[in-house]
Amino acid sequence: MKKMLAVILGLMLIMLSVTGCARPDPTYVTAEDFDVEFYPMSEDGKVFAAGLTAIQIVMNTPNVEMGTGELQIFKSSNDERIARYDARMDTDYIFLNSGTNPAYAQLIIFLPEGQYFEAGESYYVTVDEKFFYVDDIKDFIGGIEKGEWEFTIGNYGYNGDINELPITYLVGDEIEIPVSVADEAALAILNYDNVSVVSAEKRALTENGTFTLECVQAGTATISIMFLDEDGMHIETLGFTVTVK
Repeated sequence: MKKMLAVILGLMLIMLSVTGCARPDPTYVTAEDFDVEFYPMSEDGKVFAAGLTAIQIVMNTPNVEMGTGELQIFKSSNDERIARYDARMDTDYIFLNSGTNPAYAQLIIFLPEGQYFEAGESYYVTVDEKFFYVDDIKDFIGGIEKGEWEFTIGNYGYNGDINELPITYLVGDEIEIPVSVADEAALAILNYDNVSVVSAEKRALTENGTFTLECVQAGTATISIMFLDEDGMHIETLGFTVTVK
């Protein structure tokens, strides 16, 4: 669970920053102003990088509680259920970040350990009517049916099972990140926030390959892979945090 948290929280925090879900709304909202955003959400054919292992739900109030019932994730191609969560029982896979600064609730739903969204596959999410309770409006958000929350995973992104990527290393170790560059992604760029902990010579890929980072000294670093289209426009970012000892 600790590994999943480190990988996915780093990933989802980067997603949050690039999608603009955090918004300076007032702490309390009325029923008319209440808003729910699901990420990822495929619109106009948009796809997302392979390597995602979580979904995100953001509401413009911090006053959200887990209710009852189930949230489920299915493959669109054959309606195969790949995950089912009980609001009361599966709290190890549901991370609720709810606070007044900023004034919104961020809910991250992890896939069960060892699972990940497959490249080239499409998925949809269903939510029971009483899964989320919002105190501001004194009501549940209502059910989400097949066809309302859908997303597609592209053939670019992390090349393999991201669950197998270690998050703890020793000084002198190498971190290898296999990447696929395909479909609308024409370029992958490697970024990291702590140059004293990790370093890399190759920072860009225009085709399938592997980014290699050297662990220089003890500390923590956030690593991200940004994907751009042929015009240099941002498509998607994958990120995670590593610890070097």
